[in-house]
Amino acid sequence: MSGGRFEGQVAIITGGGSGIGRATSIGFAQGGGRVVICELDADRAAETLSLIGKGPHEATSVIGDLTTAETADALVAAAGAMGDIDVLVNCAGFGGGRAAYDSFDPDLWARIFAVNVDGPFQLIGRVIRQMAERGKGAIVNVSSAAGLVGEPGIYGYSASKAAIVNLTRALALHYASRGVRVNCVCPGVTDTNFLSNVRAAPDADELFARYAEMMPIGRLAQPSEVAEAILFLASDAASFCVGSVLAVDGGWTAQ
Repeated sequence: MSGGRFEGQVAIITGGGSGIGRATSIGFAQGGGRVVICELDADRAAETLSLIGKGPHEATSVIGDLTTAETADALVAAAGAMGDIDVLVNCAGFGGGRAAYDSFDPDLWARIFAVNVDGPFQLIGRVIRQMAERGKGAIVNVSSAAGLVGEPGIYGYSASKAAIVNLTRALALHYASRGVRVNCVCPGVTDTNFLSNVRAAPDADELFARYAEMMPIGRLAQPSEVAEAILFLASDAASFCVGSVLAVDGGWTAQ
């Protein structure tokens, strides 16, 4: 990941304690930026901060549930203490694990939407007006290839990720003339701890083989590959990208 592209900028990155969020946080810091990560697990957050290390960049974490107003306020305050907020990456997500497959449990549906849609929505609401007032800012939402095409069984997850895609488009159109770019990345199946429930399944090998077959490239994505797409959209290199929905899915949705 190249350095210098985020020199002096401040970012909030949710889900920064592992996987794609961790890789994005590290990449932003390596690019000279200052980072506030949101994470439920304090140990994971500490590990990310350790990997970022010390240097000209600055990084901190807010431990809490991003679906609560208290956590959203704490994130904005922590980032504001570093300077104007330049970038927001909504990366945290919840799929519900195996329990969500073929599920019509209303409580599980509500939790999936709370994490995947409501949390990003309230955080965007807290930063986008500040960005618009300054005439500058970038928001990158992390959806999923499952938000672009149907995926049997994971109804709540697919629906929530589809909601993020069109939330991105609507916000992008509303704020483009005010200098705020809103874009979206849709990863394919990525090798992160998000798949821990799959690894624990008795048919794990069969499931992973199926995932690989879903993508013409023949393998799962690595977190760093998705992070590079996020960082591109967050950077000035993507200055003409507005409302883009970028599939980083090894060809899954091209079929």
